[in-house]
Amino acid sequence: MKILLIVLAVLLLIGQVRVGGLAEYSAKGFLAWVRLGKLHIKVFPLKKKDKPAKKKAKKAKPPKEKKEKPKAEVPLAEKAGGALDYARTLLPVALDAVGSMYSKIRMDTLELELTVGAADPADAAIRYGQASAALGALWEPLTRAFHVKDGHARVRVDFESGGMTVYGRASLSLKIGQILWLGLYFGCKALRGFLAVRRRQKLKQQERKAA
Repeated sequence: MKILLIVLAVLLLIGQVRVGGLAEYSAKGFLAWVRLGKLHIKVFPLKKKDKPAKKKAKKAKPPKEKKEKPKAEVPLAEKAGGALDYARTLLPVALDAVGSMYSKIRMDTLELELTVGAADPADAAIRYGQASAALGALWEPLTRAFHVKDGHARVRVDFESGGMTVYGRASLSLKIGQILWLGLYFGCKALRGFLAVRRRQKLKQQERKAA
């Protein structure tokens, strides 16, 4: 009993670990990491590996062609009808799963920063207003679409620069337990639907043979 409780406690702790992704954009370019708890694995850009020298491949003799018996082709209408049956059954389940997964996603961090450059204070004030409006147009839909845990947006003025720079950083995550539960729940629904369509198609085939 104690071992079972320990196993359940470990599984519950693992289920609370958050997995997701982290993306960052700056003047240096775009960077992306996969996140597992506190561990971050860089996925973009990847380090280029040195290509090994190519060896000359020996010409292989072409294999002898084997004569195969022609298989009875399934009519196109029957193929399309079967695929549509599966699509009608499984597509609503897939869309429902995506919606449920989306509602569980949390944006842990969201940082947006625009830096406007202008030597003249009057130009700086105009550009500051334009940048603030642009930043607001980005910020509002993002915070409406996601639950943001820690986020901030700001506009800075640099009197020594003549252009505009953009910095953005976003981190999305989902609990392992939530992923497993959703996968199990919707996986069972999809399997039931798949088996139901398969049974219907077998019955139709038997009816055609009997006729």
